[in-house]
Amino acid sequence: MRIGLYGGSFNPVHAGHVGVARRAIAELALDRLLVIPAAVSPFKVGAGERAGFSPEVRLELVRLAFADVARAEVDDRELRRGGVSYAIDTVRAVAAENPGAELFFIIGEDSRAGLPHWKSYDALARLCRFVAYPRTRESSTEVRRRLAAGEPLGDLVPPAVAARLKGRGF
Repeated sequence: MRIGLYGGSFNPVHAGHVGVARRAIAELALDRLLVIPAAVSPFKVGAGERAGFSPEVRLELVRLAFADVARAEVDDRELRRGGVSYAIDTVRAVAAENPGAELFFIIGEDSRAGLPHWKSYDALARLCRFVAYPRTRESSTEVRRRLAAGEPLGDLVPPAVAARLKGRGF
């Protein structure tokens, strides 16, 4: 079994996230891709993590964005656990639930240099293989900026996410 783990704030999820997921599923021949919204990113503690969308809304939007992505499953364990979301805790749990599975942790290319600073990085690197993908032109910051300005989102977010955001008046 080949399982990918794709974590992040997804504040909010955008089309680039979905594109990376589809690419990882195909290129890594994943049987499953767990899309895992963080409760609080350890890299954004005290830096406006609360700005943007609530955990409940982020989860709803992630579910909409990945609803039609074959082999992708939204996993809310970090949101249910609460507090700061450390990759090592989640990877250990997934490894324990899936003995013998090959685990792949999907990250953005810009995160690669910081990996040695992640909590329990050495243990994490023994449990999974990191696979980095280039950042896309889409960004959650741009989505939030456009929403605040009342500007159209265009193709920055999947259509189901755009409809939900429009319907909620964000």
